Amino acid sequence: MAVKEEQMIKILGVLAEGVRFKILSLLASKGELPAKDILAEFDFSQPTLSHHMACLVDAELVNVNRKGRFAYYSVNKNTIDLVSSGIESLKNGPKKSSKAKTPESDDLEKIKKSKKKKKKDKNKKKKKD
Repeated sequence: MAVKEEQMIKILGVLAEGVRFKILSLLASKGELPAKDILAEFDFSQPTLSHHMACLVDAELVNVNRKGRFAYYSVNKNTIDLVSSGIESLKNGPKKSSKAKTPESDDLEKIKKSKKKKKKDKNKKKKKD
């Protein structure tokens, strides 16, 4: 599995937790916020917020900027762009120019050709009769 795919799986796993997605949405709408302002928007404890923020920072979805005793968080736009392009590629499907041949795809092609040949031979036999 490619590094980009592994990173996408990790990121999507982090975002699967609804609270983390809401935190990310809050940061996207408000810009850089200190932890205390994020905490004020939710009904859980500071240690719980720290856990969620650590997950978001570890997945590189959020940047942390420490100023003295306070941590300020903001959305990591590069990672959001990566996620967006990854999701977009699912919508667009495979690229025709990058169709790589694998042993499995070769076998599949052989099976398809064999079925077509059998069908053609069967049609020829019908016409003779």
